[in-house]
Amino acid sequence: MATNSFDYPADAPISDQTGRIAVSWGQWFSRVHALVASLYQSGVTADRPTKVLWVGRRYFDTTLGKPVWIRSVKPAVWVDGAGTVV
Repeated sequence: MATNSFDYPADAPISDQTGRIAVSWGQWFSRVHALVASLYQSGVTADRPTKVLWVGRRYFDTTLGKPVWIRSVKPAVWVDGAGTVV
């Protein structure tokens, strides 16, 4: 059984009897895709992510012209490389 959302479902077959991807694997691939997509996300300050947040998540803020990271999730606190809240 998976212990966190990124552990793959080792106890489940990858496809069902019809040859379609099993639900547990589909969910896992969806989570991995969201993670990988977030690694290259960028945009204006107003469009910073509000979901799929974790401490250390990076976002390139085009308004500021620099990368920022999540320091706290609830509430979401973004900081620059110097640790300044932005």
